[in-house]
Amino acid sequence: MRCFRPIGDLKGWRRFGFEVGIIVIGLGITLIAQDLISNATRARETREAIDAVEVDLVMLYLHSSERLAVEPCRREQVRALSERLRNSDGYWTADIPESINLRADTMVLPRVLRTPHRPWSDATWRAMLTSDAAIDMDRQRFTHISSIFSSAQMFRDRQVAAFDLSGELSHLSMSGPLDAAQRRDAFAALNRLASMEGIMTVHARQVHEALTQIEFENDQRFIRFTSGDVDLAGFIANDVEIYGACVDTTQFQPFIDDLNATTGMNFTLAYPSATP
Repeated sequence: MRCFRPIGDLKGWRRFGFEVGIIVIGLGITLIAQDLISNATRARETREAIDAVEVDLVMLYLHSSERLAVEPCRREQVRALSERLRNSDGYWTADIPESINLRADTMVLPRVLRTPHRPWSDATWRAMLTSDAAIDMDRQRFTHISSIFSSAQMFRDRQVAAFDLSGELSHLSMSGPLDAAQRRDAFAALNRLASMEGIMTVHARQVHEALTQIEFENDQRFIRFTSGDVDLAGFIANDVEIYGACVDTTQFQPFIDDLNATTGMNFTLAYPSATP
């Protein structure tokens, strides 16, 4: 029994129907193939976008760790300057540790207070929000990461404002007369700066805690460190040299543990940590 009649035997409407059927099947196969290719491309682009975001998250992890590490030093700087302002009596004698302005030649004029000034970038996250990758992302994970970059943005905005405000205290790097009105103005500026820096530390702690809870997926997220673009030992050593023994280097430990577990490195802290 023949299941299919030879094409040559089909005539008229039967032949026309058969040919239309072949065309429809061919189009269906083409559309399915295009859909598979499109889905594969979209999945690859989503993966690449998320991988790029996680590389930025690693840098936020480092920067938030640094901020918490120098927090004892920041507090000590503010306390010391505040005490000296209270005790000044008509004349100000500049007494600024040389390390405060170490490798800060781009600022030209010396500062009396210093905290880290880092990029806290969210460029990859903003790029992802304009793509289909954000739609494909798990909602809970999206919310978690979004909150991290939201805190990072608030930190970055205040960091710029704090840097400008700290410049208002630069005159304290020079000795000279300082009357009661000038002392009050300096103390008021110091209070505003201390409050702003305190809020920045809160944002840094929020970012740091959120990052310790995130489940990273990109095994190459530490590429900047394994390729030598970022010298972690030099990074921490620079902080200790600038801010002193008050740096709480243990704040870097969660970051270091993740770095070692992910890359197989065996990085260890070379500096004893002060008690915060």
